[in-house]
Amino acid sequence: MDDIIVIGAGPIGAAAAQHASRLGMKIRIIGPNEAPRATHQVWSSHYDQGRLAHRSARNVELARWALESMERYRDIEQRSGIDFYRACGTLSLSTSLETFSYTRMRADLEAALEFSYTDYPIGTVSGRFPMLATDIPYAGVFDGPPSGIINPRRMVAAHLILAVQNGAQLERDIVTTVTPDASRVTVQTIDGKTFQAARAIIAAGAYSGLSGLLPSPVPHTVKSETVTLAELSQAQAETLIDMPSMMVDCADEILSDAYLTPPIIYPDGKWYLKLGSNSIHDCFFDTPAALQQWIRGGDVAATHSAQIALIRSLFVGIDWLSFQALPCVITRTPSGVPQITKVHDRVATMVGCNGSLAKSSDAIGRVLVETVLA
Repeated sequence: MDDIIVIGAGPIGAAAAQHASRLGMKIRIIGPNEAPRATHQVWSSHYDQGRLAHRSARNVELARWALESMERYRDIEQRSGIDFYRACGTLSLSTSLETFSYTRMRADLEAALEFSYTDYPIGTVSGRFPMLATDIPYAGVFDGPPSGIINPRRMVAAHLILAVQNGAQLERDIVTTVTPDASRVTVQTIDGKTFQAARAIIAAGAYSGLSGLLPSPVPHTVKSETVTLAELSQAQAETLIDMPSMMVDCADEILSDAYLTPPIIYPDGKWYLKLGSNSIHDCFFDTPAALQQWIRGGDVAATHSAQIALIRSLFVGIDWLSFQALPCVITRTPSGVPQITKVHDRVATMVGCNGSLAKSSDAIGRVLVETVLA
């Protein structure tokens, strides 16, 4: 029997397994390999090359988790042999400095984390970031290094390598049931395997709730997200070498809360700038089948058009080669912050990344292990 089974091999599960494996316990991680969209059974938003990493957060605790994780990135890279992090800073654009998304938390964040944002009033942003158009109707708030960007695929691989090096067992399978009782937790998989452990951590993203894995419910919703990949040449990507990761409080009728990565090379060998956002066309899912249908071919057209328009309005001198839309998914909690809780005496879970916690997965994994052992 294992000491802990970690259900889910994405950013949170992989980090939790890595932390648990350092305690000398018998750890098992269960999660599928990445599958093509057209044939997948479960999907994860970390099947991607770029995620933002920054100190801005809804509260000080979340900001501390982000900074704790960022401060460990280089160590994880060195020990695993996998690089996944670039400290290029994060620029937030708002219609005014007063409407910056984290204005209410700004003083608390700066004091607690001992850093200072840098402000750029409307009309001055492009002077500091010349890749941006001079006429954008936004002020800028810059969060410098260590904020930047991570490659979530590679970050997950790094955590899994370290967990396995510490003796954890990795099972490439999909969990179908989690049954805790007074003495153990029994886990069954789609391949017909049964595993038992003293405790379990459920970190299966959207499927924690949709697939009925939680012994008791945690309030959350599962929402669609549309991502646009804007292709550009390698030569033009190199002209954006100093571009920070970005967040945009959109002055737009369709989009809100957009984020952008600098150009990144993808597995197809092409360079893409990625933009994702909330949209008035977003929808919610209450079954795995509905989510699967969305990921395989959801209607992204209206949101995609608005995202293309936003990209074109922000940048100057770029000859975009193509635009590609991809359906994605995020989980939300009513509070907008993750819920880390015990759903049984022997089972802990994290629900609700709210579209912004891949960067903090190392710290969240640590907290999950502490929670399940408490």
